[in-house]
Amino acid sequence: MRNSPEQHRLLKPNGTFHALTYRNFRLFFMGQLVSVAGSWMQVIAQNWLVWQITRSTAWLGIVTGAGALPFLVFTFVGGRLADSYPRRSILVVTQTLLMLCAFLMALIASKYSPVPLQAWMIAVIAAITGAVTSVNMPAQQAFVTEMVDRREAIGNAIALNSLRFNIARALGPALAGYVLVHASAALCFLLNGLSFIAVIISLLMMRLPAFVRREGNRAIGEALRYIRSTAWVAQILVLVFVSSLLIWQVTTLYPALAGKGPNGARVYSYLMVSNGVGSIIAGFALAAWEVPIRNKLSVTRAAALSAAVVLTIGIVRGVPLLIITVFCSGFVMTLFGIGAQTRVQRAVPDALRGRVMAVYTLLANGRYSVGGLEIGPLAQIVGVDQAIIFNSVLSLAIVASVAVVSGKRAAISWNHEQERALAAGKE
Repeated sequence: MRNSPEQHRLLKPNGTFHALTYRNFRLFFMGQLVSVAGSWMQVIAQNWLVWQITRSTAWLGIVTGAGALPFLVFTFVGGRLADSYPRRSILVVTQTLLMLCAFLMALIASKYSPVPLQAWMIAVIAAITGAVTSVNMPAQQAFVTEMVDRREAIGNAIALNSLRFNIARALGPALAGYVLVHASAALCFLLNGLSFIAVIISLLMMRLPAFVRREGNRAIGEALRYIRSTAWVAQILVLVFVSSLLIWQVTTLYPALAGKGPNGARVYSYLMVSNGVGSIIAGFALAAWEVPIRNKLSVTRAAALSAAVVLTIGIVRGVPLLIITVFCSGFVMTLFGIGAQTRVQRAVPDALRGRVMAVYTLLANGRYSVGGLEIGPLAQIVGVDQAIIFNSVLSLAIVASVAVVSGKRAAISWNHEQERALAAGKE
């Protein structure tokens, strides 16, 4: 059957869904959609379970931080593995281990657990999950370029990858909210474990060329030297770290925001779904209109806008306004996140891709390690709203400083001259 004119427009090289014309990417997209929805069910259930057990924002930060502290240790290992071994094989192993972690969480949260559930147990399993994820992420991000073999499709693939992630981020919390209200957190963990089967099958079904191991130095120092010598890449990574540390991990406090009134579990799921829907719309917008958006919105401006919108979360009152501001925060943070990653992915040489993306992953997950450990105890001392306002204002100040230091000529922008320079440098 021939495609309709509308389908042809969406699938053509500059179309919204062009990357889905690649069979391997389609398999990855569908498998990850199911798996990540399950993972978000686990995140929601895990945070809500910790809040029910402890009623402590400090413990929310501790458990979140425990899940990401392993990134400080294992991310560079993951980057070296991603540049040295078949990335699909790495992903099959890590996805299997994550499945086992989910099943273990389901057991200890169920009535069949051999010991009473305590918050520290959740933190330990979260740390193990984080260690596996820190190895998984560099390989998964670098694997995108293997699934689409044309450089002009990379940006679309990253945008669709984010769109897929955020569709799952909306579906997962919605399903988690329903399961938490009508069943239990243990069922959320069990469903997450089962969801990994989809991504493992999709990986095994891919048709990939034989892996050719590249000889040469695989030290992380080579990637760090590349970043240091490429000023605009370094500036993007600074902005990613600041935003992840101070802004993105505000989601850690959503259970406390929702728990202020009745029907806390339901409100919490509404907040997560609203944030995910905002991200979905942003991902779709970038997939459809990447060039116009990147020509008008610099990475620096997107980082500043993200901080400004999150600031309003700490100011507004009432559930309806809170849901609206959380929706807007999901939208602008996704614009920033996709834009930053696309610029780095397009520029980095393939031989360095795994290790450079390991650095990116490490900095982006500061929100869960240092960031989670910072905002949880801070909210416990000064209050949830005040902690959000403090982090947002500090982030705005740092982003403004980066913009001033970089100067107008070195400002990070998405313009045609830079894109042509990047393309010429990769030939």
